Amino acid sequence: MRTDWIRRFARAVKIDPWAVTVIDAVRWSSEHTWASDTRKSALDSVANFYRWASTIYATMFDVDRLPRVKASPAAPRPADDLALERLKRSSDWRVSLAARLASEVGLRRAECVRIKPSTDIISDLLGLSLIVHGKGNKDRIVPLPSTLADELIERGPGYVFPGQIAGHLSPAQIGKIVNRELPPGVTMHALRHRFATRAYERTGDLVSVQKILGHSSPQTTLRYLAIADTTLRKVVESAA
Repeated sequence: MRTDWIRRFARAVKIDPWAVTVIDAVRWSSEHTWASDTRKSALDSVANFYRWASTIYATMFDVDRLPRVKASPAAPRPADDLALERLKRSSDWRVSLAARLASEVGLRRAECVRIKPSTDIISDLLGLSLIVHGKGNKDRIVPLPSTLADELIERGPGYVFPGQIAGHLSPAQIGKIVNRELPPGVTMHALRHRFATRAYERTGDLVSVQKILGHSSPQTTLRYLAIADTTLRKVVESAA
């Protein structure tokens, strides 16, 4: 479950958690104009919480009566080479560095702004890695290309992207800074799709790509992959 959704639901409902019913969850959901994937994530998180809670407490929440929301069809839109090169040539170092973090190690906006090299870059037998502070307060360790590690270290010991939100830029702000230098219809998140697609095409290792992206399920990772026609053809020819 995603604890951030549980917190948002609790703040909105404002009644005893064990008195909450499915009707409360449906009403909360209906008050928002969410995309289907967002609505699914929210309601699934609430359902998972009460599925767990019912094994310990007596609750009024009948999980089986909660409407199921279908995920929208996958529509990966990886940024192309020209868009990425445009970002890397930016005169704003924040744009080029954020672009590298998203396209080379698959970081989310919120994960980029929370990097603090003095504590988050670690060394092992194979080189340098980054402790990524992901969704739901879940940390993961991601290997760093040496040139990217050097660039992060050069920014100093504090937050790489300093700002007014707990000392760093907000995820929304870094997104705006990057997006304004991208072509219309392309966002910073498309760089993460690019990483997922290229990493999977070159390795065929879905589990490792999933772990690097910080996804809890391989099904989520599959939604990021824009598999090229040439790759699909190779799969068919290999079985012929």
